[in-house]
Order: sequence, then C-alpha cells, then structure tokens
Amino acid sequence: MTEPDRGLQTLQDYIAFLRRRKWFIVVPWLVILCIASVVAYILPPVYQSKATILIESQQVPEDLVRTTVTGYAEERIKTITEQILSRQTLEQIIKDFRLYPDFQDNAPIEDILSKMRKDISVEMVSAMVPSRRGERQVEVNVAFTVSYEGGDPKKVTQVANRLTSLFLEYNMRLRENLAKTTTNILEQQLEAYRNTTRLLEEKIARFKEEHLTELPELMRLNLKFEQQIRQQIERVETKILALEDRKVYLEGQLATISPSVLFRGDQVWEPRDRLKLLRSQAISLEASLSPKHPDVIKIRREIEELEKKVNADNERRNLEKMLNDKEVQLENLRNRTTDKHPDVVRLKQEISNIKTALADIQADEAGGADSADSGPTNPAYINLQTQIKRTEIELDSLRTQRKELEKKWQQYVKRLEQMPQVEQEYQDLARDYSAAQKKYNETSEKLMEARQAENLEENQAGEKFTVVDPPHVPGKPVKPNRMAIILIGFILGLGAGAGLAAAMEFTDTTLRTAGDVRRLTGAPVLSAIPDVREVQEMQGKRS
Repeated sequence: MTEPDRGLQTLQDYIAFLRRRKWFIVVPWLVILCIASVVAYILPPVYQSKATILIESQQVPEDLVRTTVTGYAEERIKTITEQILSRQTLEQIIKDFRLYPDFQDNAPIEDILSKMRKDISVEMVSAMVPSRRGERQVEVNVAFTVSYEGGDPKKVTQVANRLTSLFLEYNMRLRENLAKTTTNILEQQLEAYRNTTRLLEEKIARFKEEHLTELPELMRLNLKFEQQIRQQIERVETKILALEDRKVYLEGQLATISPSVLFRGDQVWEPRDRLKLLRSQAISLEASLSPKHPDVIKIRREIEELEKKVNADNERRNLEKMLNDKEVQLENLRNRTTDKHPDVVRLKQEISNIKTALADIQADEAGGADSADSGPTNPAYINLQTQIKRTEIELDSLRTQRKELEKKWQQYVKRLEQMPQVEQEYQDLARDYSAAQKKYNETSEKLMEARQAENLEENQAGEKFTVVDPPHVPGKPVKPNRMAIILIGFILGLGAGAGLAAAMEFTDTTLRTAGDVRRLTGAPVLSAIPDVREVQEMQGKRS
C-alpha cells in the first residue's frame, strides 16, 4: 500500500480545498494586514525640503579672460559637501534650529550627527548637451539638488535654506581663495625672479669691478702686494704669540691668588689665612671650654664654611688651570691640523666638560652666597682678571686682523690663479641673467592674467552657483508611503495564509473522495456513501 497522492487536479478539488482551509487563509491575512495598517499609520511623517542649484558657466568668454580656478564643479561640490557635513558646521545648525530634541538627552552627539548626515542629500542633475566640437552629445552635470528630511515642515525648510546658503557661500569663498592663492603664488614667484635678476645684475657689475685688476699685465703688481700682505701676517702672528705667552703668565699668577677676601673689622683676610687662624683659635678654645660652649660652636661653624669655600676655590683654580692648558693645546693643534682631527675633537670635548664643571661650581657658589658677594672681592685678583681680559681683547683684535689679512692675501692669490677663467665665468653669468629675465617676463604675464581672473571671481562673473528652485515648506510628507505599506501587508498576509493552508493540506492524510481510495488501493470503487451534510446543503440550495 502506497501513500495517497494529495495533489489538487481539478477545479472542484481547488474549491473543496478553499472551503476546508478558508480560515487558515483568512486569519493570517487579516492579522498581517492589520499589523501593516497599524505600522503605516503609527510611523511618524517625514517631510523633505529641496533646493535646486544651477551650475552657471563663466559669463566672460574664456578667450578674453581665462580663470585660474581649475577642476570640475563636481569636485568642488564634493569638497563643499564635506565641509558642510563636518562636525562643527552640523553642530551649529543643530544648535541654531534645535534639531533632534528627542535624541539630545539619550543619544551621543556622534549618533545625532550621523543621523543628520543621512537626512541631508546632495544629488547631481545631468543633461545631454552637444560637445564643443559638435560631433556628438555628452552627459554633463548642469545642476544639483540639496535636500533635508525631518519631522517639522518649517524646520526642514529652514535647514534646507541654511544648507543652500552654505553651498553658495562656500563656493564663492572657495573660488575666491583659489584665485587669490594663485595670484599670491605668482606674486611670490615674480618677486623671487625679480630678486634673482637684480642679484645677477649686481653680481655681473661686481664681477666686472672685481676683475679689473686681474689683467695679465698686472701680474708683477699682484705678486708684490701678495708678498707685502704675507709679511704683515707674519708680524701679526708674532704679536699673537707674545700676547698668548703673557696671558699664560697672568693666568698662572691668577691661580695663586684667592678671588675672595674676608673683612673682619678693619682687617682683610684671605679665606686660607683666616682658616688657619680660626683652627688655632679653635684648639685654644676647646682646651679651656666645653665643646657645647657658644664660642666653640660659633668658631666651628665658621671653620666649616671656610673649609667649603677654600675647597671650592681650590677646585675652581684646578679646573681653570686645566682649562687654560687645554685651550693652549687646542690652539697649537689648530695651527697644525684641521678641526676634524681626533686630537682636536678630544680636546674640544675635554674643554666642554671642564667648562660644564666650572659652571656647576659657579652656580653652587652663586646659590650659596648673597648677590652682593657673588663676585671676586680680592683687589689683586680683580686686577689680574682685568689684565687677562685686556689681553684677550687684544688677542681677538689681532686674530681678526690676521683673518682679514689672510682673506686679502687669498684674494690676491685667487686673482693670480683665476685670470684665465674670468671670461668663461662672465659668459655663465650672462647666460643665467638672460634665463632669469625670460622667467621674469613669463611670470609677469601670468600674474596679469591671474589678477584678471581674481577680479572675475570678485565680481562673480566666473562659474557660480545660482538657486533656480529655492526650498519651500512641504505640504505633504515624503515618508512613509502608507498605501504601499498596506499593499505590502495585504500581499504578504495573503501569501502567508495561502502558504499555511497549503502546508496543512499536504500534511493531512485523510481520505475524502473515491478517487483517493482508488489511488491508494489501485482497485475500482463499487459505491460511495455521500456526506449527509453535503447532501442536505445541496438540497437546500436546490429548493
């Protein structure tokens, strides 16, 4: 025995199926239709206000005035859109119009900004226009729309007006800034070429003046001057050596004298002498007085302070002597080697370390002493310092004089060496001057065109945005489409009911007709007992 075939084959089968399963079809259909209807009328209305902005081309022919604002309008629109959709701009619009009050206390500002970006729409409007060659038509963007969606029609219109104004303002500002930037860049380039040309002119004039003495017949005169300058350099170097020896002698004398003296009544003491006297007095006092006696404590405290000062003086003297020796060694090495020599580098590092240590000691002394006692007080020490300073000034003057003489001597040597190259160098300068003058003229013409383009943008005669359809207060919402939602609910409900009824029908194994018995058993049916209710219904309909 096989399972019966539950397929619906005749119209009567379908009619019987609908009668049996009508509630499985009707109930889901009504439920889903009711849900869709409720949802359609519960959803809040969404209004949209839209503005159409025309992209007008340049009013002055490009053959007369060529704009310096390059790029397509679509690129500028995208740039302006990103500026308008920035956090700062959107927050200001939300604050001005009090948008999204339901989200202000519950949602973070990032979510509110994200929602507003979704509510703002910028779409391009394209059209087919003939190409400049006239061969075929091309699709170009001639306008764009700016729209905003929201629940309040008046606020939607106000926000759309604000967005439209921002597009017009930003576009005008962007084009003016681009034109001004181009003009500023060209002005800077022109000024640079002007300076270059002026420098080359001065260089050529200077070159001619400098090389008037580099003629071949002046060779003997140049050699005579070169020898005289060299003798002067030797005499200056002799004086420098004598002053360096004097400086070393004075610094040696300075190292043996204490920089500070102590005033006790009418007597003047050096710290070391005063320390020796106090130590002797301390021994005498401690022999006759208690260690806790005020006089003993006072003299011990003064001894400690003097010991610190004497030790600091000794350390500073040692460092100053080391610094002086290292500087003398460095000066001698520089006369024989270059600054990159390992010994020169090592001596520079050692001198730097010594100066750092001296600076630390001086800082410690300055921090522990009053401002009136921060400098040396010993007259002999001050006198030696003054002599050393005067010697250093004379040395600096002589060294400067030696550098000037050496520079002058090198000039004479250079004259003698470069006489054959004078003509070639002049030709190079003339060629550079010609190229700079050409660049200057080209940039000057470009700057004139850029200024014309800037005036074009300031007078709004270039490419601009014009509002052809301003935002208006919407009369009806654009969302939701209530009839569409109800229609979808109607179709979904009908489909769900039909599917449920079909599922119930094909899972039911009940034998209802003689055909079901014949398909199940494979034997002919001799007779069938009709359903009493069906017979009564049929008779009722006939009567």
